[in-house]
Amino acid sequence: MTNRFDRRTMIGGAAAFGASLAMPAIVRAQSKTLVAATFPGTWNEADRNIITPAFKSATGATVTQSIVLGTDQVARLTAAKGNKPPFDVAFFDTPQVLDAVKEGLIVEYPAAKSPNFAGLIPKFQDKWGPKITMQVIGIGYNPKKITTPPKSWKDLWDPKYKGRVGLTALNSQLGIAFLAELNRVEGGSETDFEPAFKALKSLLPNVGAIGANLGAFATLWQQEQIDIAPYNFNFVQTLKAKDVPVEFAIPETGAAGWETSLHLVANAQEPDLAVKYIDLHLEPEIQAKMLLPPYDVIPTSSKVKLEGAITKSLAKTQDDLAKVRGFDWEKLNPQRGALIERFNREIKA
Repeated sequence: MTNRFDRRTMIGGAAAFGASLAMPAIVRAQSKTLVAATFPGTWNEADRNIITPAFKSATGATVTQSIVLGTDQVARLTAAKGNKPPFDVAFFDTPQVLDAVKEGLIVEYPAAKSPNFAGLIPKFQDKWGPKITMQVIGIGYNPKKITTPPKSWKDLWDPKYKGRVGLTALNSQLGIAFLAELNRVEGGSETDFEPAFKALKSLLPNVGAIGANLGAFATLWQQEQIDIAPYNFNFVQTLKAKDVPVEFAIPETGAAGWETSLHLVANAQEPDLAVKYIDLHLEPEIQAKMLLPPYDVIPTSSKVKLEGAITKSLAKTQDDLAKVRGFDWEKLNPQRGALIERFNREIKA
């Protein structure tokens, strides 16, 4: 049998071959899947509803979101070290970044491949990965019970709040951050937490409940078992969206918080898609969407106009965000286990 190739067949074949070489990256990526870690709750919802469609539109690829807390991400990446990682993009709060860098779990972020990186407020540009938002702690309070917004951490010790103050265990980022901020206000240091524990012991008559984790803490607010407590701006807004009576106030000692960031995992299976996915979180248009309810995510881009709840209790401009005081996690991290143990023994027990 003789195979015949006429001129039309050859030209058609060559054209098809040329088209395959020239096909856009979005078409070539259609069969690829990126695996990205995300936090439970608001972040999972924002990533699913805002980032996923934008990523699909920009790349043609799909994304599978792995809902995992930061400490668990570090554990999973450590267990898989040297082999295929469980996800391509890591999602950390500042303390976990330090652990991940130390263990070689993430690589330096290729900022040159990230068009929106340069548009971030300088303090949110980090060589290990862009800081996509921040968490700011302050005082949450029930406006139905407390009509005058609290102005100081000292308000938690007011006798009229006996049995109505809430706390979170130190295994939460909120709990450890409040302990560190209280310690600073009381005159302690990163190596001396006696002032904080002395203050907490004197607060015990007012403490009505201690949430074992952030989920349990939210339940305390929803069931109105507490009226006033240390809380995060973002978490307060999430509860307000559910019609829970809670407002947020920054103490007169100033705003304090930590950053949340995205990272390219070492040995990522889809590094180029990972960078595109991360960069989408930096786009001003997307950060502006995330700033709106029900997400109320604090933006880090210098190109996003602040509006809504954030301007009422936290910041009017990006300059205000840049002034939020941070914590020395390099000193706090090594002590965390001992501080948790002491809190459980002396305060939570």
